[in-house]
Order: sequence, then structure tokens, then C-alpha cells
Amino acid sequence: MNGHLRTAVALMLMIAMIAGCKSTPQASNYETVPDMPARNAALAHQHNAEALTHLKEGEYEKAEKLLKQALEADVTFGPGHNNLGKTYYLQKKYYLAAWEFQYAIKLMPHQPEPRNNLGLVMEAVGKLDEAVMQYAQAAEIEPDNPQILGNLARAHVRRGDRGEDTQALLSELIMRDTRPQWVAWAREKLAMMQAKAPEQP
Repeated sequence: MNGHLRTAVALMLMIAMIAGCKSTPQASNYETVPDMPARNAALAHQHNAEALTHLKEGEYEKAEKLLKQALEADVTFGPGHNNLGKTYYLQKKYYLAAWEFQYAIKLMPHQPEPRNNLGLVMEAVGKLDEAVMQYAQAAEIEPDNPQILGNLARAHVRRGDRGEDTQALLSELIMRDTRPQWVAWAREKLAMMQAKAPEQP
């Protein structure tokens, strides 16, 4: 068992214990699809594109079926694993989502999205330290991405961080983000920290 697989197995076991996903496969025997020797990248791209249409419409079962077909065509197609992880995440199948995001990170180590998505899974199951780590790694790859900065800032705030680093992160989010709700949220949290006022639940 290689280092990546050991990490993935440990992560899956941790999430399974937290989320209580009794209906999901065991980490030791789960795989998306068997690794086929013949690969068809063009077909994988085609199925992935079709799946994204269903994913946007909330048709998760159709999206999942197409994404598995994409990965049957080419199991090394990183976007397919990432999008399958999204499909599972949106259905709150966190165990499976984390596995797919881990696989996507292995295949696309220089892309921030799978790490950001894995951070969402960690945050959803209450593992804020792990969420902060994944968001921070995604931000290192793409430091100007306001969505990643927002997720990182939110995880810090939820973890109870009130120090200068968190305040600097909120200030950066205010400057970079164009989403009104996020800017308003960051301003509110920053003002509360600077005033040292108790935060409302």
C-alpha cells in the first residue's frame, strides 16, 4: 500500500466514524472503477461534459452515472474524479466525496479546486483543522481566488481564531471579493474582532 493510499484510507476511516456513513463501502475495498489498461481520454472528456450539465440541474444520479463512465474510459482523468466528488458532496456522501477529491489531488497536484473541495468536506464533518489545512494549500496554489480565501477565512472564524493572521485574511477578502454578502460578512467579523466584542452564535 503506497503512501497516498494509506493517507486516503486513514482519511476515509476518520470521516466514516464522524459522519456515520454505514451504507458506504469500507475504505479498504472502495474504488471508483477498476483501472482498465485501455484508456480513451476523448470519451472521458465527453462524458464529463455531459455530466456537468446534469450536475448543474441537480440531477445527481445521472451525473454520477456519466462520471463513472468517464472514469471507466480513463481512470486517470482528474476532472472526472473531482466532479464525481462534487456529486457525492452535494448529496452529503462525505466519505465517498473525500476519496474522490483525494484521488483528484493525486492526479492534479497543482490544481487548487480538489484541495478546496476536500476542505469543504472536512468542514462539513466538523474537522476544522483539516479544513484550514486544505484551504490553505489551495490558497498557496491560487492566492488571488476569493472563493478559496472566503472558505479559508470562514474556517478560521468557525475554529475560533481571532488573531492578526485571521484579521489580515478578512481584510484581504474584503479587498479581493466582489460578492456583496461575503464582503459584508468579512467586514462584520473583522469589526467584531477589532472591537474585541463577544461574537453572537
